[in-house]
Amino acid sequence: MNQPTLTDLTQRLQRVEQEHRRLKRVGAVIMGMIAAVVLMGQTMPSKVATVVEAEQFVLRDRNGKARAWLNVSDGSVNFALADKNETTRNLMYVRDDGTHGLILATRDGKTRVELKVGTNGVPTLSLIDNDGRRIGMFVLSDGIPALGLVDRSRRLRAALRLETDGSVRLTLSDKDATERAELTVLPDGTPRLSLIGHTGRLTWHGP
Repeated sequence: MNQPTLTDLTQRLQRVEQEHRRLKRVGAVIMGMIAAVVLMGQTMPSKVATVVEAEQFVLRDRNGKARAWLNVSDGSVNFALADKNETTRNLMYVRDDGTHGLILATRDGKTRVELKVGTNGVPTLSLIDNDGRRIGMFVLSDGIPALGLVDRSRRLRAALRLETDGSVRLTLSDKDATERAELTVLPDGTPRLSLIGHTGRLTWHGP
């Protein structure tokens, strides 16, 4: 059996020393991490703040685009959501007078739908055309639902209303918003039609 030479012993000793130095470095790193955790625990405040105050908060995407913001402007609280082009698409607001609502907009930022509750507590759902004119609305006043159609001159031309007695009433108006015809279905199921002249006087009523 061959005896280890001086060279072999030297190489073995070098490997042992290298392994010893590596273990010392690993131990030093571990001890440093433990010390950092202990120091962090000592410097951590005993109470975390639960209130953050500011006039505006902005949320940006990874490209730096503003995609959402919460602010107060002229007494109104606004929460807006925007698309990737920073165009506001959804807006929720509470006005200074207490009116609050929700607006839905198109890609070019034009309002098309608005849900609003006024200071009188009456909810209104409005449909708006591409030119910003309200063409339809649904109103719930005193528990009575009503649906209206509005022309380009902002005049109410048709209205459908459910009365408290259970009857249903449909009214049609001319371009001057003068009521010209009314169709009613009474609570007992009886239909009734009324025709009105240009002067607003009843010209026919039946059956």
